Amino acid sequence: MPPFERILATYEHRLQKLADELIADLDPPDQERAALLMAAQLAQAVVRAFDSFQLERATGLDAATSVMYASATQPGRRVLNVPLRTLVDNNSLTGLEARLLTGLLNLKKTIIVTGGPNTGKSTLLNALVGMLPRDQRLVVVTAEDEEELPMLRDRSFVVQIKARPGTPGRAGAFRRAGDMRPTWIVSTELARHDNQLFFDALSAETSGLATFETPDPQLTLADWLSTNRRLEEPLGTLRPIFVHLERDQGGRPRVVKILECLPEDGKLVLRPYGTR
Repeated sequence: MPPFERILATYEHRLQKLADELIADLDPPDQERAALLMAAQLAQAVVRAFDSFQLERATGLDAATSVMYASATQPGRRVLNVPLRTLVDNNSLTGLEARLLTGLLNLKKTIIVTGGPNTGKSTLLNALVGMLPRDQRLVVVTAEDEEELPMLRDRSFVVQIKARPGTPGRAGAFRRAGDMRPTWIVSTELARHDNQLFFDALSAETSGLATFETPDPQLTLADWLSTNRRLEEPLGTLRPIFVHLERDQGGRPRVVKILECLPEDGKLVLRPYGTR
């Protein structure tokens, strides 16, 4: 028997023993005797209820811990509907990183969440959307088969535009999103040929939130600029933030880098946020 269960069993036994001793010492009449036995049974019921609560709570805590990483161990793309606080509690990012990201959202900085497959990119994006003020207007550009971000469901000022990547409709979707002048344009997963469309749709009034699958955001930025020099202008103006996720040795998603796109020696580079 585990130590905690042994303690509870002993406690319940002692309650019954106490009731028996009181009855023996006091020799109460039948009515008082029944009341003493009832009190003992109630106390024992509380102990048993506490035992059951501990068992259920332990299972729940294990589930809460493991659910954060379910998407990393199951095939297919899955968005977990958890707030930023839960990601901190489960060590996907630190409290300092969460406060930094919250501050960047308040500054309306464009944020790109990067990482390899199943590293929690969409889950973090969903949590960031959950931090946005409810009165801000969002336009969401997604593919037809992409899962909706759960944090969008209860928001009032949301327009969703679905268009398949690599089609003329995708370019039109980003143009329409920009023309609406929302507070944020959200793209649940940018394709490689979406980058120009996405950044062109942003402006001084409209910021962006998106995910992009890559093992290395620095290499991605270099690839973007080498294949499309026109990106230099919007990237240099917006100076987007790249939040990079990787899995740790236990397979759990972690934020490992928060980088800012900055001009340096005549070119754009990614540097840890706050170094300049």
